[in-house]
Amino acid sequence: MKTRVNYISFINVIAAVAVVILHANGSFWGYKNTLYWSVSNAIECIFFFGVPVFFMLSGATLIDYRERYSTKEFFKKRFIKTVIPFLFWSLMAMVYNSRHTIQAMITGKPNNGLGWTVGSVVDGIFNAKFFHIYWFFIPLFCIYLFIPLFALIPKEKRIRVFTYIIAVLAVLCYAIPFILKLLDRFAGFKMGSPFIAYLGEQQYFIYPLLGYVLHKQELSRKYRWIIYAAAVAGLLAHMLGTLLLSRADGKIVTLFKDYYNLPCLLYSAGVFLLIKELTVKIKSEKINRFVTWFQGYTFPVYLIHLYWLYFLGDHISVVKLETTASLVYVIGASVLSIVLSVLTTMLLRLIPGLRHIVP
Repeated sequence: MKTRVNYISFINVIAAVAVVILHANGSFWGYKNTLYWSVSNAIECIFFFGVPVFFMLSGATLIDYRERYSTKEFFKKRFIKTVIPFLFWSLMAMVYNSRHTIQAMITGKPNNGLGWTVGSVVDGIFNAKFFHIYWFFIPLFCIYLFIPLFALIPKEKRIRVFTYIIAVLAVLCYAIPFILKLLDRFAGFKMGSPFIAYLGEQQYFIYPLLGYVLHKQELSRKYRWIIYAAAVAGLLAHMLGTLLLSRADGKIVTLFKDYYNLPCLLYSAGVFLLIKELTVKIKSEKINRFVTWFQGYTFPVYLIHLYWLYFLGDHISVVKLETTASLVYVIGASVLSIVLSVLTTMLLRLIPGLRHIVP
């Protein structure tokens, strides 16, 4: 019997791997005018789509939830699937970081307020101070809270309504602020965006709506190529802009970065659409089976992989690699952290009562 895999599964797996590679590529954040940093910048920009595509998947897979279950069941499933793991692994990150707290007590050096008071624990969890990568959950939870509202729009009107919202947010929250930043940098024209102050908190909502539209709407060849051209332009702007401006300033310049920036929006839309188009052509039984299997581990990999990346970084001398000077590390650490995270998940799922922390 042949295994048929929906392209959503491929997007899930590819986005998960992209996120791990980004975190293994931490040397990008230590700017040096070297060829290796330039390669690190390319890796950073190429795999930057990971998080936005995850947000897009939420819209593509969840906005139609009423066809399967009630709103009460929707929130119950989201709570079990994401809130419980988020709280558990945030507390685990706090315990993991306790080694820094103890070290700070011994050396007398400050530890960014990450003691174990009630206030610091709550602050550390919800502002992702214990593990920075868990910032992802807060905008994700906001998206979940608004999905029932999006779902109330009649199905036959969703594409048009969502397309309108996407267009408004793209112009007001992405294009105009980006253009103003370019004018500030290159023409000395300083002006804050008047729309961000009022619409800024809604910036991430564009991704689930965009994911839904790209998932449901079959685009003509003309519009597909327009999206691909815009995606290439977004990637090149992100990559070359960051490279050239960082060289000019001698430090990392983030004018072209951020998930709520126009280059990222254009690139992420193109990647989502490209994977949708290409993966339906994959006929390999082995690849389909692997994707089917691995998609069951993508969320736990996100939750756990940073522990293993830190472990590898702390013991990097064992394998004779330097995290700031070897592409072998980026590739090897990504693969190893994924494999170790999957093995950790398998073990935890065997322990009664712990399955909910690695869903």
